[in-house]
Parts: sequence; C-alpha cells; structure tokens
Amino acid sequence: MTGLSKLLAYILAAGGPHEQLARVRWPLHVALREMSERAGRRGDLRILDVPLAFRTSADVGVAAVGADAALDELVQAGVLRSQGQTRGAVLVLEQNALMTLRRELMTLPAEQVRLFQRAGERWAALASTAAKNRSTAARSSGSAVTSSTPNRAKWSLADIA
Repeated sequence: MTGLSKLLAYILAAGGPHEQLARVRWPLHVALREMSERAGRRGDLRILDVPLAFRTSADVGVAAVGADAALDELVQAGVLRSQGQTRGAVLVLEQNALMTLRRELMTLPAEQVRLFQRAGERWAALASTAAKNRSTAARSSGSAVTSSTPNRAKWSLADIA
C-alpha cells in the first residue's frame, strides 16, 4: 500500500465507517481536509507521515489529491470489499484487515492515533449522513403534503350560501 492508502486504512481502523456508499466520496474528502486543518492549527502536520494536498473539485467541493485512488487501492488490497451494484453499492471494511490495522495502530504515537481517531469518527458520521440522505432522496419523488381541511375539494360556493 502507498502512504496515502495506509493513512486511510489507519483512519478506518481508528473509528472510520465500517460500511459506506461506494460512489459517494465527499465524506472521505471532508474528513481528510478537516484532519489536515486540525493538525496544521496544532503544528502537527509532520505526524501525518503523508503530505496532503487539496484542490477544488466539482464532485466533492475540496478534494484530497489521490484519496480516491488510495481508497480504490484499499479495495484491491482486501482492506475494503465492494458489495452490491450501481446505486446500492457499498464498501465494507473487512474484519481480518481491521484487526491487523488496529494492532499496528497500537505501535504508533498516541497523538497520531488521536488524530486518526477524530478523522475516522468524522468520516463515519458523514458517511452515515450520506447514506441516510441517499435513502430518503430515493423515496421523495413528490410532495406528500395534503390539505389540512379534509373536505375542501367537496365544498362549493352553493354550499356556503
């Protein structure tokens, strides 16, 4: 695994989503940007071990350069498993890989693990929001609001006079 894919694997193991929509990548990019900003404010960018670069993106707003390829590399390495098809496709974190990565996390400095844990929790929360938004968007094809007056359509001017 490359440096960025290893970083993503550690973030997943430290509290990242166990399941996420395969085609919705914005939660990952937001979590990486926030982690980089947090580390930068504290002067801890060196503990990331991987320099992160960001660019504007029409798909995700601000994208971490190489993050999508690193996530795909985790699928190829067996850390994540693709499940389902098209709109319902998800990436599932493999339990065997998770155990190995958590053992590796125990050898890292505590401040680095805390940073990964915060990024993982944020990624998981955003992935959950994306999944929820995806499920409600599919059901809401039109307005479900009805009149609060039950028989309004049956009334006519003749009935009022």
